[in-house]
Amino acid sequence: MSGDLKKFVNPKFLRTVNLPLLRELFGRQPEELRGFDLAAFDLPEPDARAALTTLFQGPEEQLPRGIVADLHHIAELGTEHGMNMLQARAEARGIEIAPPLDPAGQPVPLDPKQFAILAFLRHRAVFDAVSDMMAREARSSFNEYVGIDEGVEPQLTDDARAAFEAAAREMFRRNYRGAHCRVGWYDDGPQTILVVTHGAPVSVVPIIEGDRENVISFRSVEHAVLAYHPGTGRLGIAGVPKARRAELAELFAEHLLSRPGFFAGEDCQDLYTLERVEGIGLDFIVNHAFDPGIQRVEITEVQIDKLGAAERAGDPPPVEACYTARCFRGMALQRLRDLGSQIAFGPGRYRIGHLTLRIHFAGARRASKVTVKLKPPSYAIFKRHSFEQRVMELMRRNGFCRERQPAEAAVAAE
Repeated sequence: MSGDLKKFVNPKFLRTVNLPLLRELFGRQPEELRGFDLAAFDLPEPDARAALTTLFQGPEEQLPRGIVADLHHIAELGTEHGMNMLQARAEARGIEIAPPLDPAGQPVPLDPKQFAILAFLRHRAVFDAVSDMMAREARSSFNEYVGIDEGVEPQLTDDARAAFEAAAREMFRRNYRGAHCRVGWYDDGPQTILVVTHGAPVSVVPIIEGDRENVISFRSVEHAVLAYHPGTGRLGIAGVPKARRAELAELFAEHLLSRPGFFAGEDCQDLYTLERVEGIGLDFIVNHAFDPGIQRVEITEVQIDKLGAAERAGDPPPVEACYTARCFRGMALQRLRDLGSQIAFGPGRYRIGHLTLRIHFAGARRASKVTVKLKPPSYAIFKRHSFEQRVMELMRRNGFCRERQPAEAAVAAE
């Protein structure tokens, strides 16, 4: 089995898992695809657990595909963190995830893995919502688009949501990712978050059945995450192949903003710049005095690109060489002095390809650290579930964000 599934279905799990729960999990599969006789659960408990151990000790390729897909999905939430999130989400909805009872009528103690199975089987809406939240937490690299106007609120009516989901489903179907598509809708302060659960491309695996070779195919689950901020007109997209991002942005604009072409401007992805760092040079320091909760900001990595001459007027200059300076103590810019006086920024000289910051946010017990990689023109890579607004404000105040003039203001100025 793959590492994450082996870690989940380990010997301790098989010795202690609630057998009725596991039987219910197997029972979800069509009988012809189950690959395991449910009658084994009617055997004395030691024999039933021995049969399960034999099944799961074999190669993952010979396990029922549906069970493998379910267990991979459950394993994401089968941790103490996942259990806490499931309980918090259930309480917010006024739901109690009650454990099953033993023969004496007492609640069966459940560890995080068994709790995740219980939520998956009995409270799927809660499970899916937490799965969506964790999918968002796992994303750090968002491809961002800025709309032609600011302040355009999404229209999240039932009809608009259904239309977006249907259009996304058709897009994934055309991309050979199957017809399954489920969209979770969430508010995160000023942002609207969409988590689109869809199928991955089909995987074909050779297996051995007795003395014969055979193949099986299956489709696992993937998540796309969209985050839209109406105040800035920015839409971030993660978890989607590059060829599909612009299409998904257009579906969002068409069905949820009623503004086709909203993210199709020429500069829609010209979002970040390091020109201010290049202007000041190697003495540049990140200013964070406006936020007393930021203890310090360190520059831990910087890449510089040596530029050649463009072949034709208007073409971007070619990159002839790159050099990356790293410093765990936050003095990466100063490390560039090791190259001597030859570093000069500007056309035909050098530019900064990317910059990595480590931001220390004060906490009750110890500081929380957020690492941000800035790679113009369109990437600010960091974990978006914590301190996002403060990180973005830090970048704006230090000139890392392009200042765009919304279309209406530009027309008025003309």
